[in-house]
Amino acid sequence: MSTTHIQPLPNVRGRMSYTELGEGKKRTRNIREKTDRIAAQMGDMGTREDFIRFCSAMRRQSQGTRLNEGYELRVSWSPEELSRDSPEDIRRACEYGYLLCKEVAPNAPCWVTVHTDGEGGCVHVHATIANHDLASGTAIAHGTDHATVKRKNDRLSREMGFTVVGPEPAREPTTWAERKGQFGIESFERVLGNRVADARDHASNIEEFREELKVRGVELTETRKVDQKTGEETVGWSYKSRDPYGKGRRKRRRRASNLADDLTREGIEAYFEAKQRELEVPEQDAPAPEALPDVPDVPETAEPAAQPSADFALDVYDLDQSDVSEMASDLQKAHIHRSREEGKPFMDERYQQIVEARNHPDEQLAKLREDVDAARREFHASKEARDTLQSPYPGLLAGMHVFAKAGCNARDPVSRMMADMTALMLRMMIQEALAEERRRQREEAERRVYESRKSMWDAEKRLKAAEKALSDEDERERRLKSERMQRRVKEAEQRAPVRTPRSADKDTQFDE
Repeated sequence: MSTTHIQPLPNVRGRMSYTELGEGKKRTRNIREKTDRIAAQMGDMGTREDFIRFCSAMRRQSQGTRLNEGYELRVSWSPEELSRDSPEDIRRACEYGYLLCKEVAPNAPCWVTVHTDGEGGCVHVHATIANHDLASGTAIAHGTDHATVKRKNDRLSREMGFTVVGPEPAREPTTWAERKGQFGIESFERVLGNRVADARDHASNIEEFREELKVRGVELTETRKVDQKTGEETVGWSYKSRDPYGKGRRKRRRRASNLADDLTREGIEAYFEAKQRELEVPEQDAPAPEALPDVPDVPETAEPAAQPSADFALDVYDLDQSDVSEMASDLQKAHIHRSREEGKPFMDERYQQIVEARNHPDEQLAKLREDVDAARREFHASKEARDTLQSPYPGLLAGMHVFAKAGCNARDPVSRMMADMTALMLRMMIQEALAEERRRQREEAERRVYESRKSMWDAEKRLKAAEKALSDEDERERRLKSERMQRRVKEAEQRAPVRTPRSADKDTQFDE
């Protein structure tokens, strides 16, 4: 396990001299014998002297507004975890100190020194961080307090395989807004979670929530369990629905806790309780109701209200301003990161459009809804046109009937016979032409239906595709960050090679 300590450094040179030569008799001996107490070191500058000069110059450049030139992180491990006689353990300690500096101040230069001459035989690190953020050009604003450093050290220790002092941190409750990005666009969990969350947002209490679930084709199941020892009863929820992308469109089930904590029984009840508290406003604070003009009674013969379309799958997808704002923020971060990777300025026309969308989500939401509504109208119109072509044309058939009757007015039998035969032949030819025309138009209408359906689906899937692109971009950023960190470690190791460990001095103090 590792312990940490952080302290401000008004003078980096003095502390770096101590970590190199020590103090007292040890310092005198090292100067006389031209040795030092460094077991390993690495940093972001060419030499220790370059780093010291940089810290001093940044403080002078601030014209007295900075009190400290840097900060020192001390990390120590027990002998059972890292051995001072192992070059591999010394290298691990040096790399860990460098990574911890980048966790505390990602954009600040640092220098790491490893010691193995402590009285207790512990491997420990003195990591100095310059009080200058290269990205903003200002001093380090936050993250240098002991609690923050300890939390970041514990997290990094778990990632690097070291033990951590104290219990595991409690897991933060998850929300569906955070969790849905972890599932694929066409995954059953994503579809089911969206339906449950949409039902919750459109309901005011548990009863309405259950009704909204039924409307969206979701079944709610309660499972009750009783603890044999304490007698305590717990109730768990699970949701069941048809998988639209699965094989055979069969029904599948998922526990609410596997989706998100705010979709469980406790999370749903807490949501409605908070919603009810917001609605409980004193009557004296409410505005007086406006007087409405008298409205005549509606006659009983009035036509019933139009019922919603039975094919609700075409109209179930809807957007809100939060979706637009979250997407615009993610796109802004991805755009800045990609521009920096390519070495280009990110303040371009695309960046201004993203900022405009983030600042005015209502306008972008209105544009997206117009695109979706237009695609839906085109689809329904083409579908109605196709349905009308299923029946024959009554006008042309009536005209052929009139032409056939006209042949009966011929004066002699031969003329009547020829007129009848001509009318029959024309009728057969017109029927064949009409049948061919109906078939062609029906195929054309079906093609337009498929094209309009594709346009409608494309309009509705733009945001889904963007979410997948953002997920890929996040994965790419994590991979690039890992590669950059490994590259920095290798470059630092090449600039300052690891020295062989030496035995501990009996006159030295523990961890110093």
